[in-house]
Amino acid sequence: MNNRLTILRSENMSSVTTERAEPSVKTRRFTAVCAGMVTLIASLSANAAFVIEAGGSTQSFPIPGNDFESNLGGKGFNQMTTGTQLSVDMSGSVTFYYIAAESAYENSFNSGSSNTMTENNDTFNWDGWDSFSINVAAGDMLDFIFTSDNASALTPVDNTGSVNLVGLGIMESTDTSDLVLAYNDNYLLTGPGMDADYDDMLVRAEFIPTAVPLPAAVWLFGSGLIGLIGMARRRKQ
Repeated sequence: MNNRLTILRSENMSSVTTERAEPSVKTRRFTAVCAGMVTLIASLSANAAFVIEAGGSTQSFPIPGNDFESNLGGKGFNQMTTGTQLSVDMSGSVTFYYIAAESAYENSFNSGSSNTMTENNDTFNWDGWDSFSINVAAGDMLDFIFTSDNASALTPVDNTGSVNLVGLGIMESTDTSDLVLAYNDNYLLTGPGMDADYDDMLVRAEFIPTAVPLPAAVWLFGSGLIGLIGMARRRKQ
């Protein structure tokens, strides 16, 4: 008899232990789902970037003759695209930083009528010697122009107007979402006395997306998930 009671008590205790363990399993599942939702929401809100349009010519580093090769490599830059335009895929702002130049000429970077930077220092400075910001909307081609006082230069290199884009190098990094816009002011680019080193003026471009409301689908997904969890709990009770 005592043995039988002992067995029954043991079974009951095992059952109680299992019942008590179930909420912790549910909690872990709920936490995992919530973590997934957070990841989804974060990816939706952070999915914004520059867009290098199709049709350009891409080359890997090193860029022959580029005086700032080691500085750029230290920032993870490993490829450059020429002959195409640069746009953005959502609204926000873009800040341009003049970071370096190697040129015998006076080159400038312009956006609109009031934003101008003129190169005057060949030392690399990632945080910039000068900077300005512009607002952009989804699908915009970035409004910027490189110009030079050299009569034989590629003047202008106009991103919005798609003019002389062979003189624009768009450099990409594996370490940062920022891009470097590299101007080559030589008209012929190749040949005796010519170069295609894309270091005559370097401008860093940083894109900051505008905070936007989350899509309605995310809220519906979250509401439905909470409802299902509530129904499951009521059935269990």
